[in-house]
Amino acid sequence: MMGFAPRFGGRQDLDTIDNEPKIPVVAINKTDGEELKAMCQTGITMVELSTRLEKGWFECPLIDVFIEGTEEPEKYVLLHGHLDSWHVGIGDNTTGDAALMEMARIFYKHRDKLKRSLRIAIWPGHSTGRYAGSTWFADQFALDLDANCIAQVNCDSPGCRQATSYEKMDWTNEVEDHCKQAIYDAVQEEAKGKRPNRAGDYSFHNIGITSFYKLSSSIPQEQLKEKGYYPVGGCGSNIEWHTEDDLMHVADYEILRRDLRVYMTSIYRVLQANLLPYDFRKTADEFMETIRQYQEAAGAHFSFELAASEATVLRRSLEEFYSELQLLQMENLSSPAVREANEKLLQLGRTLIPINFTRRGKFHHDPAVQIPALPDIAPALQLAGLEPGSHRYRVTQNHLLRGQNRVVWTMKEAQKIIRVQ
Repeated sequence: MMGFAPRFGGRQDLDTIDNEPKIPVVAINKTDGEELKAMCQTGITMVELSTRLEKGWFECPLIDVFIEGTEEPEKYVLLHGHLDSWHVGIGDNTTGDAALMEMARIFYKHRDKLKRSLRIAIWPGHSTGRYAGSTWFADQFALDLDANCIAQVNCDSPGCRQATSYEKMDWTNEVEDHCKQAIYDAVQEEAKGKRPNRAGDYSFHNIGITSFYKLSSSIPQEQLKEKGYYPVGGCGSNIEWHTEDDLMHVADYEILRRDLRVYMTSIYRVLQANLLPYDFRKTADEFMETIRQYQEAAGAHFSFELAASEATVLRRSLEEFYSELQLLQMENLSSPAVREANEKLLQLGRTLIPINFTRRGKFHHDPAVQIPALPDIAPALQLAGLEPGSHRYRVTQNHLLRGQNRVVWTMKEAQKIIRVQ
């Protein structure tokens, strides 16, 4: 059973039960919007809006495929996308579902060559329940995901017309180099990525799972400017997204093949890697830069010296850790030392990812809204604009003190992980 809770992680708990939005929202296309604006400028304009809402708990089908590996079958990559769509929804997400089924076919056919397992899930409740399917899955299989999921990979809107660019990808920092190299090797394209927010069925940040991809290829920026397209959240940047015009003409078979090569190359290399290709030095670098920016914004109103110092120590410890990993590059996956090293890499993710992407605790869910880096100390950006000594000012300082404590403690815990002999 899956609950309906727009923008609140798909399924409510007692902390979010009263947070449902009460205001109806309507989306219209640009042409109609311009016409409506012109009408409003001529005088009083009457617009009638009707809506029908079904709210409740519903049973929904959820596809869950497990393709077992041969050497470390308990460990798996979770590859997923959503089943529901707006209207026909060819570009969002019929192409993604086709890609998931094709990858299931190919990986299953060659399962005897896989070292680790691949789990493929297709979600309901992506739009109608604001990620209810993936949130339900994260809840139901939380402990198994925590113990065994080595990465989660989202497949949304691949294979759309004119979408030849990979400059709008998503990934957590530790897997950036892996993704860029896989994309280049698969389709000879340079890629750019950004930190993923709590959207697109990214329902696993609170567990601390390394993540990559969400939306797939996109129309290049220069072509978007030429076409005058406004930003959309799917369909490879085609503006048919979430409209009744998202039909077969949005799909492109050859681009879908390209995107499949990207996904399969990226996933296969994680499944086969003796040492997981995760570089948490990049995470520490991001922490150091984020703390620097927050300190600059806070000025003399708050000191992040403790956090900055601990991030520097963590970065140094990680450098030593990765130097030791170099000695294991020629070892097999069956090596106890390799298994131990991979477990440390997973535990680094479980520890560091939540403080960078979540406010709520482990096994809970944050709202499906943009969350800043190191969110516990992000209010530093507003502190200097508050009246010194005011109630809000002092409460913000308290918040930052508690947030810095969490960040520093977490970085210390990460160092314990990699220092265990």
